[in-house]
Formats: sequence, C-alpha cells, structure tokens
Amino acid sequence: MAQLKKPKTTHKPETNNNPSRGFYDLWGESSPLDSALEGKDQWYLEQTKKSRVKMLLLQAHEVEVKKLKEEQKLERQLKLPEGAEVPTEESRLRELCEGLVEESDDEAVGGVSEEQKTVSLPQRERKTERQRKKEKEAKILKARQDAEKVAKQRRQGLFQLKSMFASLKSRQAELLRRKKLREEKRKLQALQPRRLGRLKYKESDIDVHLSEELTDSLRKLKPEGSLAKDRFKSFQKRNLIEPRERAK
Repeated sequence: MAQLKKPKTTHKPETNNNPSRGFYDLWGESSPLDSALEGKDQWYLEQTKKSRVKMLLLQAHEVEVKKLKEEQKLERQLKLPEGAEVPTEESRLRELCEGLVEESDDEAVGGVSEEQKTVSLPQRERKTERQRKKEKEAKILKARQDAEKVAKQRRQGLFQLKSMFASLKSRQAELLRRKKLREEKRKLQALQPRRLGRLKYKESDIDVHLSEELTDSLRKLKPEGSLAKDRFKSFQKRNLIEPRERAK
C-alpha cells in the first residue's frame, strides 16, 4: 500500500513567545484559528472539530447556573411570608411568656394593671442569690449521692465477685474429689472379676478347723483343699474362664 504523504506546509507558524507577534480577537469573525477550518464539511465542524474551549466554558456555565438555582431556592425557603415581621428579642420573650400569666380584663378583680403585670413578670422569674445558692448546694449534694451510690454498687459487685470466686473454688474442689473417687472405683472394678456368663463368680470356701479338730502332733495333720480346684478358681477370678456349676 502506498503511504500517504503529508502535505508540505509553506507557512511556518509563529512562536508564542515572539514579542513582535500581533494580537487578535479569539471570538472575532476574523480569528486566525478559524482559518484551518475553512472549506470543511459542516458535520466535521460541529462534531469532529468541536472546540474544547467552548465545551469547557459551557460546562462551567451549567455549573454556575445550577448553583444560582440552588441559592434562589434556598432564599425562597428562608423568605418570610407576606405581612410577617422579623422576630426580635421582645417578641420572642412575649411568645415564651404566653400562657404563663392569665390575662384578665377586670382590673378590680385582678388587683394589678397590665403595666404592672409586664413589670412584675420578670421580677417573679428572677432568682435571688439565696435561691441560686440553694440550687447549687442541691446539685452538689445530688452529685455526691450519685457518686456514693456508684461506689456502693462497685463495692457490692466486688463482694459478690469474691463470694462467686469462693463458691467456684469449692465447686471445683468437689468436682475434683468426685473425679478421684470415680477413678478409684474404676480401678477397683477393673480388679474385680467380670460376669462372663450366666453365673457370677463366687469365692471358694475357706477351710477352717476348730480347736478340738486340731491334733497334738503335726504328723497327724491331713492335707486340706485341692490344688486343681484353687487353680480353677484363679482362672475364674482373672476372667479367663466363666464360672460354672457342678453337674448333679
């Protein structure tokens, strides 16, 4: 494919730092920046070669318009309704005092005039030095009582913790004792003969002679018991054979 050759430019653009360079209007009709777009297609001018500077300015304009709309909306929300007065300290105090003092048109029954009411109202709300001192002492006393209550609860919790620790320790000792008893019982059971069949193991009878049955001479003694019988019982006791009854 043949490579496209770039057209040769005969006009060399001037540098930006040239002090003898002439000035021009950026938005004017005869701007030198528009010379590169002469003879171009309309679609190319509107879409492909869209001016970046104008786009940035348009975006900045939209942001400022949005801010302006938000400020106008906030002003409309904070604007007082028609006929309303700007609240003052006196009107705020009058609004707070509404309902605290019963209004009466009869000066004879009330005993005081409207002017006296407005004058005496702040005086009744003003506290004396003694009252403020009492309130301060009451607050200090309440704080002290609360601190003592918290300290008492902590001490009680500490005592409960000690008692719980003691009971837990005794419980562990009891469990350890029971465990040792179970182990000893298990060891004893391991030494005992187990039941291998229908019958249980029974110890053989011990041969005992009374005093009148004994002879005065060792030569006259007769051998007692049976070695085979003792060995047979030993096998049964060691769980080697099961116990059996003698056939009748």
